[in-house]
Amino acid sequence: MVVTGDSVTDQVAPYLTWILGRVADVEDRHHGGTALCDWFVERGDDLGLEHLEAWRPHVYVVDHGGNALTPCMADGDGVALSGDAYEAKYLADSDRVVDLAARTGSRVLFVDQPVGRGDLLSGTHDVFRSMPVRHPGGHVRFLSTWPAVSPGGRFLQSAPCADDEPGCVDGTGEMRSPWPNGHLEALGAWRYAMAIVDEFVAAGWVDAADVDVAGRAMP
Repeated sequence: MVVTGDSVTDQVAPYLTWILGRVADVEDRHHGGTALCDWFVERGDDLGLEHLEAWRPHVYVVDHGGNALTPCMADGDGVALSGDAYEAKYLADSDRVVDLAARTGSRVLFVDQPVGRGDLLSGTHDVFRSMPVRHPGGHVRFLSTWPAVSPGGRFLQSAPCADDEPGCVDGTGEMRSPWPNGHLEALGAWRYAMAIVDEFVAAGWVDAADVDVAGRAMP
């Protein structure tokens, strides 16, 4: 499995790797501030997604929230893309991942990150949501993390929780980092990872028994 994303993915990936570790090897292609285009060979060099074709990943998890901070998301004058040009770039790069996955019969899961403060949508919200329609057949799926992290599309700072969930103290846990930031705290990252795993199970990509965390000691 390949996981590509940004700083939110950095927070989710350790939990995702732990949950899936018994059934999947995970290749990480994520770093804070990066866009999807940073992980193609033109920018990623040896870490370019194209180099993983021989590994034949079962699934590509695409978890980018829409950064436009790096040169591959800028125009010829070095100005960050915005508006239609921004959306067209993320759409083209998302299609590129699907085309890459198709070479090896791999699946692709596009993950929509939770809303930010002020209930702002992720920059990739519309693009990622469109991908299964653009690429029908079942190999391309979309997951909204809203039910797990921002129910109803509303920013959720904290939530009730179970004692065995990370970050849960006396029945309550922080979902998001303190104002003014909107990253994830342990409980939010855990629920985000579980949402991805649940989608794997729903898609038939893993068996529920293989990702059952009951009784497993968290590292």
